[in-house]
Amino acid sequence: MKYTNPDHLILLIQSLTKAEKRYFRLYANLQSGEKNYLLLFDLINKGTPSEDICKLYCQEQSKGNFEMAAKHLYRVIMDCLTHLRKKEDVQTAIFDHITKAEILFERELFDAAFSQLDKAKSLAVTYENDPLLLLIRRTELKYLSSLGFKEISERELVSKQMKINDVMKYSRNTNLHLQLYDILKHRITYKGYVRSDKQKDNLNDLVLSELNLIANSSYKGFEAKKLHLLFQAAYYLNTGNYKSAIRFYQELIALFESNQHLILNPPIYYLSAIKGVLDSLHTAGLYKEMPFFIERLKKIQQGNYATEFLLEISACIYQYEQTALINTGKLEEALHLSEENEDSLFKKAGLLRPETQLKLYLNTAILHLCLGNPGKARKSMKKIFSAGKQFYALPSYKTARLINLLIQAELGDYSFFENEINSIKRNMRYEKQTYQTEKLLFRFVMGYPLPSYEKAQNKLWMQFQKEITKIRQDKYEKQLLKTFDILSWIESKLTDRAFAEILVERNTELQ
Repeated sequence: MKYTNPDHLILLIQSLTKAEKRYFRLYANLQSGEKNYLLLFDLINKGTPSEDICKLYCQEQSKGNFEMAAKHLYRVIMDCLTHLRKKEDVQTAIFDHITKAEILFERELFDAAFSQLDKAKSLAVTYENDPLLLLIRRTELKYLSSLGFKEISERELVSKQMKINDVMKYSRNTNLHLQLYDILKHRITYKGYVRSDKQKDNLNDLVLSELNLIANSSYKGFEAKKLHLLFQAAYYLNTGNYKSAIRFYQELIALFESNQHLILNPPIYYLSAIKGVLDSLHTAGLYKEMPFFIERLKKIQQGNYATEFLLEISACIYQYEQTALINTGKLEEALHLSEENEDSLFKKAGLLRPETQLKLYLNTAILHLCLGNPGKARKSMKKIFSAGKQFYALPSYKTARLINLLIQAELGDYSFFENEINSIKRNMRYEKQTYQTEKLLFRFVMGYPLPSYEKAQNKLWMQFQKEITKIRQDKYEKQLLKTFDILSWIESKLTDRAFAEILVERNTELQ
């Protein structure tokens, strides 16, 4: 493996928490031999550009030593993290008890071996680790068989065998739940939110499978409840039933908070629940309810997690705070928030997941469009469209193309409208869906330049107003409008009213 351009090593070091970096230095000091790799660690840790790392290292050390130092640094970091994980990870603690049981049993210390298995079993039951619980119960039967089932009745033996069957059944049930939830997540991620009854019907196979699984399962443990609530909440959010989505997400958050010891590290499902509530509140326009849940995200942010995970949370907090400010007409506050996050978030955007990056750039483009700076909005859009295929398959990319039409219209660049609209329409036909908001937007931008006389504007507004009212009443159209209120934008342009003023008015109606 070549380390001349050690991007993988850079990403590993960037992912370390402050506590992990401190522990690495303590761990490295305990190692014997030369520690040239610490110079390489310091260079990467300082944020040195990857193309300069080798050159700067070789100024201090011999050139032939670089690749060896990089390999050794990688190995020491992984050993350090493994050692640290043993102190913190429950799964590792369970494995330690199983290993000790094996050692003790080999030395014919049978009572002590069974004692270690009991400790492992207790941890596995407490933390609902079914795979390890299955291993422990099988190991216990193996030991009993080796000892000729001394001091154990047939009834006790059958009872232990049945417990193994129960664990296998529960594990299978959980796995089926997880499969259904993952398929639902995949559809939402790559096909976008439901925008019609037909698309909703296409989810019926998953919904029926999930309901059948719940009805025929006797297992009501944390993992099954968690996956059931996640599935139901995601389904209702995806299909526009926001009250039900919020109810299920709140149940899920309560489940997590009453089972703190079962929250993963990092807490990805707990995070998903909070984001789900925020997304539901955002789509429903209930912005006053959002700060309570944003504070919970900030509380997660205080945890000792990997850099990329904490950065994802920072991006999530920013996006919900920003969209709440924009959609309530507080545009100057939104601009100030954007400027505050320039160094801590935007300059690190490359470390974020593609969907998060895309939403961040799109959010910035929308902000500048709302502030009347289409030139700056176009710069943000260029970051999206110049990324090639990285964003192309994501649902937010389609939204970005629609917002870009409005930006180009404001810049007076009408030359590409027809080709771009036809391209978007082809994609819509491929999806076999006709969306009202998109059709209205196409008609609007094709009318540029807009009439300058008030009488002509009023006439055009009368043509759009009735359709806008109809679209606002369609729950499926809210998914696009939550990203940017295209309908309020059209109203602003045809009535000469300030966009922020209309947003404030709309927000007051929703409260």
